[in-house]
Amino acid sequence: MFGKRNRTTAPIPTAQSDQYRLKATGQRVTLLERLSGGDVRIAMDTAHITRDDIVSARDITPA
Repeated sequence: MFGKRNRTTAPIPTAQSDQYRLKATGQRVTLLERLSGGDVRIAMDTAHITRDDIVSARDITPA
């Protein structure tokens, strides 16, 4: 009569982050866009200079 009630809760959606790290160096980068052919365009800050580059999607990992 006073047992546990089975409730289902809606999963909390996780925000899609655009923060990644380069596998080779561990440097934090921001994903700007996904390009065709499995490449991605990233932005990185080095010595107060922001630059962008195109790398393979296999070369980055979520931060």
